[in-house]
Amino acid sequence: MSQKKVLLVDPIRSGGVVPDGIKRELLEYLDGYSTCLYCTGDLHELRKPNIKKLVESLEEFIDCDYVRLVHGAREGMFTVMFAMFKEYVLKGARAPVVVADGNAHYTSILAAERSMLDVVFTATTEHPEYCVVAEDYEKKISEVEREHGKPPLLALVTYPDGYYGNLPELKRIVDICKSHGVPVLINAAYAIGRMKFSLRDTGADFVVGSGHKSMACTGPIGVLGIVGREAEIVLRKSKFKEGKEVELLGCTVRGAPAICLLKVLPYLKKRVVKWDAKVNIARYVADRLEKELEFRLLGERPRRHDLLHFETPRLYEISVKIRDRFFLYKELKKRKIIGIKPGITKRMKISTYLLEKEDANYFVDSLVEIVERFEKYGFTNR
Repeated sequence: MSQKKVLLVDPIRSGGVVPDGIKRELLEYLDGYSTCLYCTGDLHELRKPNIKKLVESLEEFIDCDYVRLVHGAREGMFTVMFAMFKEYVLKGARAPVVVADGNAHYTSILAAERSMLDVVFTATTEHPEYCVVAEDYEKKISEVEREHGKPPLLALVTYPDGYYGNLPELKRIVDICKSHGVPVLINAAYAIGRMKFSLRDTGADFVVGSGHKSMACTGPIGVLGIVGREAEIVLRKSKFKEGKEVELLGCTVRGAPAICLLKVLPYLKKRVVKWDAKVNIARYVADRLEKELEFRLLGERPRRHDLLHFETPRLYEISVKIRDRFFLYKELKKRKIIGIKPGITKRMKISTYLLEKEDANYFVDSLVEIVERFEKYGFTNR
C-alpha cells in the first residue's frame, strides 16, 4: 500500500467518494443557486447546465420511465409514500399500512410515519444470517387485508440492507406483492451506483438511490425512479403554479450536488461493471478475518455485497482487559485506516468497496497485528 494512501472502510462513505478530477470541476457551482440562471421553471428540464440530459441518462441507467432528483433516498421514499397516502388511503382504497422487510432502514420507517402510515415488518431468519423471508410478505399482506378489508398501501424492500448487506429475493417478493395488487418501493441506497440495477427487471414500481452513499457524489442528493401509471400520482402538477410538481415542491437539488451527479455518471456506468471483482474482495476479507481472528460474519453466505458485519469477541475481550473501548480505532488510525466506529468492539461493520487486493491484505494484516500484540502485551509498546 502507498505510504500516502488512506484506507476508508466506512460503509456509508465508501461508495460516495467523489473522484478527484470531478472535485475540481465543482468549484464554480458551490453557490446555492449556481445552476439556476437559465432555468425556465422546471429543474428537470434545465439544459444549461444540462440537468435534462442527466435525468434522461439516469432513466436509462436505472432502467425506468421517470427519474427525479431528490435530496436523498429518505426524501424519495417520503415523496412516494405521502403522494400514495393522499391518493389511496384518504380515498378509502387502501389500508394506511406499509409492509416492510425486517431489515428496513430507520429512514424508511420515519418516511412512513411522517406519511401517517403504520408499518408491519416481515420476518427474517435467525442469527447469524438475518435473511428476509420472501414468503412472509404473503402472510403480512393477507393479515392487513383481513384486518382492514383492503390491501396495504405499499410494500417496501431494502436491497441490500445497511446492517448485514443481504440481498433479498426481489423478484419473488415483487411477484407476491403484485398478486395482491400492492405497489412495491425498493430502497436501493446501497445498490444503485455500486452494481447494475434495473427497476424494470424487478417488476417493482419505485426505487430510491443515494448519491452520497453509493453514487460517488457530494451530498445531499438522491434519485427517485418510477415505472408505470403511479408516476401520475407522485409527479402530479400544481393547480396554481404551472409546471411545478407538488410533491417535489417545484425544484429539488440545486448547485454542486446536481452538477456532481451530472459529471460523475459516466464514471458510474464504468464502475458498476466491475461489481463481481468488488464482491470477490469482500469474500476474501471475510474469509481471512474468520480464519485468522475468529470473527463471525453476520448475514447471508456466500457474500454478494461489499458491506460486511462481524461479531468480534477477541476485540471485545481486549477492550475489557485494557479498559479502553477506543483502542482499535486509535490503532487503525495510526495505520491510516479510517471508518471503524470509535468505541465499538463487540461488532465491526465495514465496507471493502474501495479496497484493492493489496489494500485488503494490509487491512487484515493490520487487524491481526493489533489483536496479537494487545493479547500478548496489553498496553506495552513491544
